Amino acid sequence: MTDKETKLRSPVAMKLASLNDLLRLVISSVGPDRTSGYIGYYIDGDRSIYFIFNTSLGYYDLNALPIMIWVDDPTKAEKSFIRYRTSPKEEMEFSNDASDPKWLSIPIVRFIEIPDFLRIWEER
Repeated sequence: MTDKETKLRSPVAMKLASLNDLLRLVISSVGPDRTSGYIGYYIDGDRSIYFIFNTSLGYYDLNALPIMIWVDDPTKAEKSFIRYRTSPKEEMEFSNDASDPKWLSIPIVRFIEIPDFLRIWEER
């Protein structure tokens, strides 16, 4: 095999406007037990990259279309969860506590290394 044949292609990149938008997307895709879903976090130099990785199965003539949905947000993830609620108003905060039933808590998964083909936020 040649290098061209073995090179992994990058997923489709979809950049969102804000971390709140990414959080809303994750929350909208979790099950009724609200225990699934995560937000990936990667520090790239002075940038904080938050992302989710997904696939769209059976996309036209492809078996699956890999999708990386991401946002570059200046907020550093120094806690383990992002909590979200809509009452009495829409709020988001970082927390180490996921037990309060008034909040939906999404775990933050910290990545130390990211393969080059997933660095979709870099200039190509």
